[in-house]
Amino acid sequence: MVSALSKTPNHLSAIFDVGVSTDDMNLEKVIQQAAELAAWSVAAGIPTISIYDARGHLKSHANRLQVFASLRCKSLVPEQPHQIAVYLNGRRLLEDDDTNPDGEQPGHSLYLISENDGQRALRSITEALTERVKHGDMTIDDISVDLVAEQLHLLVMPAPDLIVVFGSELNLSGYPLWHLQQAELETLYNEDEFGFLAFAHALQSYAGAEMRYGK
Repeated sequence: MVSALSKTPNHLSAIFDVGVSTDDMNLEKVIQQAAELAAWSVAAGIPTISIYDARGHLKSHANRLQVFASLRCKSLVPEQPHQIAVYLNGRRLLEDDDTNPDGEQPGHSLYLISENDGQRALRSITEALTERVKHGDMTIDDISVDLVAEQLHLLVMPAPDLIVVFGSELNLSGYPLWHLQQAELETLYNEDEFGFLAFAHALQSYAGAEMRYGK
């Protein structure tokens, strides 16, 4: 799939422009694209993937996406563990036995996030810290940017190394701001269609290395 990269991200995050509403046909296409992206990431050796769509369409169909992504991984890289652990709101989505009949432990993580996640997490952190200060467990001086960032990474997802925007223009669409701080941002302005070449181009830009294509 992808080789000769000097480095790959530990966590690749993708922003999908799904839109306010979508019909069944378009939704199916988005789910398949998300599964495809997860499989490409597994093949590239990226252990953590996150996919952001502002309205949360993918979160509403997390179980289907988990099945499709695992099946696509098994087809694309059969020699690697293909089960993917899916996380919603920072918590792992439990699998049915029927979706993982061989009992294989997930080797990769997929976080599904929407525009509500950052707001929800900040509200939860604020309430928790307020209670701790009120009860004397900590002081206001103990609250730091690093502490808030650490809690956000626990409640939403780990910090990404690379964020890829699939679309014709840069539109962060409410992406959690705290997770933008240390990530490299790649916008695929010239890509009209979602595809492997766009994914490979993003990894090439991140690595600064020559690319070879195969399989």
